[in-house]
Amino acid sequence: MASKITKYRLSGTTDASGNASVYSSHAVRGKIHTIVCDVGGLDDTADITITTPDEVVEQTILNLTNQADDVVIRPKVLATDNAGAALTNTANAYTDYCVFSRLKATVAQGGASKDFIIDVYVEEY
Repeated sequence: MASKITKYRLSGTTDASGNASVYSSHAVRGKIHTIVCDVGGLDDTADITITTPDEVVEQTILNLTNQADDVVIRPKVLATDNAGAALTNTANAYTDYCVFSRLKATVAQGGASKDFIIDVYVEEY
């Protein structure tokens, strides 16, 4: 079966405290390829996190601190051996995040009533 790239948009507006949490409308099933953060008018103190809240072990896919500018990221995770130990002596010891969960984007310290858009591109099968 061929794979395809699907875009999931996580967009929202911060509350009066400068915080927001938004979820994808349904579960994402595949490998995270690219994340595009359009911070819009968020304050330059904004912290942005993307997690997988529905998995048995929640993964943090993105964790940005004081993000002032738009950014494109291709996140990777450190690969492990069969015992769960991180591979450290390998040149390419990183792999794609594999998810089977809704995505959750959290913004903290973003300023009151500020808009943002986060597009997550997922390679699905």
